[in-house]
Amino acid sequence: MSPKRPDIRGVASYPVRLDYVQQMPASAQAVLGEIHFGTSPALPDSTLAPAAWIGMPLLDGAAHIELWTSEQPVVAGRTGPLTFARNRDQLFGCFAADSPADFATFEARIQEAYARLLTLIDSEGYPHLLRMWNYFPGIGEREGGVDRYMVFSRGRYQALEAHYGKLNRWLPAASAVGSRHGGIVIYFLAGRAPGQHRENPRQMSAYCYPPQYGPKSPSFARATLVRGADRDCLYISGTASIIGHESQHPDDPAAQLEETLTNIKALVDSAAVEERVRFNGFASLTHLKVYIRRPRDFPLIRARLDALLAQHAQCLYLEAEICRPELLLEIEAVAMATTA
Repeated sequence: MSPKRPDIRGVASYPVRLDYVQQMPASAQAVLGEIHFGTSPALPDSTLAPAAWIGMPLLDGAAHIELWTSEQPVVAGRTGPLTFARNRDQLFGCFAADSPADFATFEARIQEAYARLLTLIDSEGYPHLLRMWNYFPGIGEREGGVDRYMVFSRGRYQALEAHYGKLNRWLPAASAVGSRHGGIVIYFLAGRAPGQHRENPRQMSAYCYPPQYGPKSPSFARATLVRGADRDCLYISGTASIIGHESQHPDDPAAQLEETLTNIKALVDSAAVEERVRFNGFASLTHLKVYIRRPRDFPLIRARLDALLAQHAQCLYLEAEICRPELLLEIEAVAMATTA
């Protein structure tokens, strides 16, 4: 089945375009970045734009490339392990490296990645992080009372704190998900203008989590609103079945899905009211990445989303590890405002 394509009429002034595709279009112009998912690397032999492979099995083979393009001219560059491409308004960057098995070395690698990317966005003139994606294997592995996700969170926090000092106003939307294969891949969008970082009225801010979730709280906002000249975009962080700070509905994928969807709708609806953006609930969702721990839960989850989402919505379904062992799924999304 061919992937659904979004109705993007009237968004030419929005700085970037996102599509989930089966293969790179022969006529692809002004590519900002391409992220490939699947069980084996399949990257282009040569590309100026950032490109990376993330070792996550596909649960629906309709699309496996996350493609970011621009209608504005693009300039690409590299600095060490970081590749980037920028247009007039936004920069897309990617850090890819091996994932050390040793926890201390892994933490140092994460801290290095964030320090490098923060230096890059400042030097290139795009100092405002808008959206982050973090992937690495073994996210639930434990050692000495902490798991790899907690160690990741500490390394990220240390780099952000060293750069910004007080963090809350700087933290963008983000996802951190466990891959099955490969190394560390961190990619991001940054802008010349800041986004509006938002929290969920149903959840405690992640950066305020109690110590049971690790020595440093996760450093991200629940969503980031990016204003366009005539259309606004809400980047929704990886969202799961959590109320306050506690996981809900253990071992019940249907109930976890409903709680996750309620959290996503709360983010969209609160942005619509508080920021006066023309969002229309689930109908505003144009792109969703759905991370599923157990492949046997995929048919249930897909059937529910097929019934709920608008025809223009594109979905990418991936087998992945979630940051808490009791969570069976996580969904990130993009919501686009309707035009007047």
